[in-house]
Amino acid sequence: MTRDNGRDEARWSPRSDNGTRHRPLEVKVDDRGVESAIRLFKKLVLRDGILKELKRRSHYEKPGEKHRRKVREAARRLRRQATRSIRRDQREF
Repeated sequence: MTRDNGRDEARWSPRSDNGTRHRPLEVKVDDRGVESAIRLFKKLVLRDGILKELKRRSHYEKPGEKHRRKVREAARRLRRQATRSIRRDQREF
């Protein structure tokens, strides 16, 4: 059960260390034109967080800084989820 490069198949995953998938972005140009395809491509790049990751990787991040960043991001996610659940509960009434 090993791949050609020697890695164990059970451990191999198409995801990177930050949870994003490594897949090529593909935008097909149809009758709407190139400008529309470029806008769609920019939207996909923003949604996948590619630019954010490029900026983050432009300099070395110490392990302690990386841990603090991850804690901050997790706290932000929790705050956003709490805010959304409060808004959802308010809409029900």
